[in-house]
Amino acid sequence: MFSINQTALTIFCVFAIALAGYVLGRIRIKGISLGTAAIFLVGLVFGHFGLELPDVLQTIGLILFITSVGFSAGPGFLQRLAKNGMSYVILCLTTAITGCGICMAVIHLGKVEAPLAVGIMTGAFTTSPGFAAAKEAVAVSGNAATIVAAGYGIVYPVGVICKVLFIQLIPKLLRANMAEERALIALPAQEVKSRECKELLRADKLGLFAFSLAVLLGIMLGSIQLPMPGESTFALGVTGGPLVAGLLLSGIGRFGRLDLRCDPILIAPVKELGLLLFYSGAGVQGGHGIAEIFKSYGIMPIVYGFFFVAIPMLAGFLMFRYLLKLPLLNGLGSMTASMTCTPSLAVLAQMAETDDVVAAYATTYPVALVTLVLVVQVVLA
Repeated sequence: MFSINQTALTIFCVFAIALAGYVLGRIRIKGISLGTAAIFLVGLVFGHFGLELPDVLQTIGLILFITSVGFSAGPGFLQRLAKNGMSYVILCLTTAITGCGICMAVIHLGKVEAPLAVGIMTGAFTTSPGFAAAKEAVAVSGNAATIVAAGYGIVYPVGVICKVLFIQLIPKLLRANMAEERALIALPAQEVKSRECKELLRADKLGLFAFSLAVLLGIMLGSIQLPMPGESTFALGVTGGPLVAGLLLSGIGRFGRLDLRCDPILIAPVKELGLLLFYSGAGVQGGHGIAEIFKSYGIMPIVYGFFFVAIPMLAGFLMFRYLLKLPLLNGLGSMTASMTCTPSLAVLAQMAETDDVVAAYATTYPVALVTLVLVVQVVLA
């Protein structure tokens, strides 16, 4: 007799989604593929047909992935920040202001009610803080919060998929030489601080102690609430907090005689496992209620969502490429953060075969969170 309990069924479904996602992600059309992000797409289908996964799986996956890339990019982070920090901020403001302009046009020219337009924008920008700020801003207006959630839910998958494809398409259109692009963002050997010391104490062989410490510090850092205009607050959350903690511990490298590094052998599998859990959980969550949203609003939210993704990303590309003149991988790393899209960062790091792109992402990300929260409040005001 075949019998399976709920816990085993949950684990079975997660890896069934991953299995199908990896197969789908290998399919290439003119050199473009979804890669690991295809797990998200498969998760949407499972979610549509009623699968429920614990939210904690998605959160754990996100923390594992983002802490791993923090450790990978930590050495040399401060040097990159000093060199290109202002350019990253300008790029972030470019995409946010462009998104705000599109939102106002959709409201006034497309005759779309403001809560739905803002929901579509936050879904296209895949910004959870912006989404939360929008719901809070319209909480007293009847079913407006539900309308915001509808716009966010239906466009979020569109935002993720379009940005994943855009990140892969741009280097191909430019016929970029990835070896040369990696060299442009790599620090000269003399700038990377050597931390090799036989006297350092290590709690374990692979650095799981340091990794666990970064997760703990990151969660505490991400939980700090800073007041924003109005009644909203800003926090780095479980994305920004562990990322910053991983960058700092990896950059410092040691505390006294205590080794704070992670072995590269640990980072790669933990990063991939994190993506597996994050994509499967996020996909299943996004798949809930898709049919009902289409029934209520038709296809127009998706059409608007496409413009919310495409136009700001095109504006960002033109800004970093031709005005700021940033190296391609630097600019793309910053642009993924300005659109607050962690899946795009994952695809970019895999495509570029370097975690050096994370420095641009980490510098831009906190600015993007604050800017998008403010943009939401301005539009709804």
